[in-house]
Amino acid sequence: MKVLALDFDGVIADSQMECLFVGFNTYLDFNRNTRLFDGRKFTFDNFDFLIQKHREAVEQYKMLRPYVIDAFCYYALMHIIEKNIVIKSQNDYNGLREKLAKNIHGHFVSAFYGERSKLIENNLNDWLSLVKPYQKIISDVIRLSNKFNLAISTNNRKFTIDAFSRKHGIAPKIVIDSSFGSDKKLHIENIKNSLGANFNNIYFVDDQIRNLVKLLPLGVHCYLATWGYNTKKQQEEAKKLGATLLNQVNFYETFVKVK
Repeated sequence: MKVLALDFDGVIADSQMECLFVGFNTYLDFNRNTRLFDGRKFTFDNFDFLIQKHREAVEQYKMLRPYVIDAFCYYALMHIIEKNIVIKSQNDYNGLREKLAKNIHGHFVSAFYGERSKLIENNLNDWLSLVKPYQKIISDVIRLSNKFNLAISTNNRKFTIDAFSRKHGIAPKIVIDSSFGSDKKLHIENIKNSLGANFNNIYFVDDQIRNLVKLLPLGVHCYLATWGYNTKKQQEEAKKLGATLLNQVNFYETFVKVK
């Protein structure tokens, strides 16, 4: 059976506000004197108030979201917003992120997932309310489950995917998460080997062009989710490289036609 491999954040779920919640709270632990969001820890009681009060910062965050690579990026994004740093390209962002990551990358990433884990364990329903499903995509994926083996390749963590999947009725055969690293080429190789597939039987949907670039030469069928966290410029680049641009309207019809 063919494999439909999906990224999670920006493909199945709109998690940017959940990531802001978790990312800022973790950033606050590392920067006690920050005045971003009034220097107040987000709670489920004050979150809506604070993001409405600081709409400009939230909009800046959303504009920067397409540059995210891993959990440490939420430290970098908060730093950029707080310091009013101008970022014009992925290369600009990557250079700054590399400088910021020295000495604290692993500590921040561990703290980030620890913060998220506490939220899920203590406030599961409130946490799930922050992770908005792309409902049509989920419905289409369920409809396609008799045609494809479903796999998820994510830089999130499996416990996050499991909690979301249980609520929304998704049943992936395999979830490859950030514990395997952030390289989607390694993720897809793991999926290929685990499910006994060939690269040319894998149909991979991601919202980040950098993840597709490594897989196109292998013969993986690559699709950019244009409803996710990418820009028009990135969409144009993906198309030039040979990836197919997907939208929520043509998602089902694209894959139901696969033979």
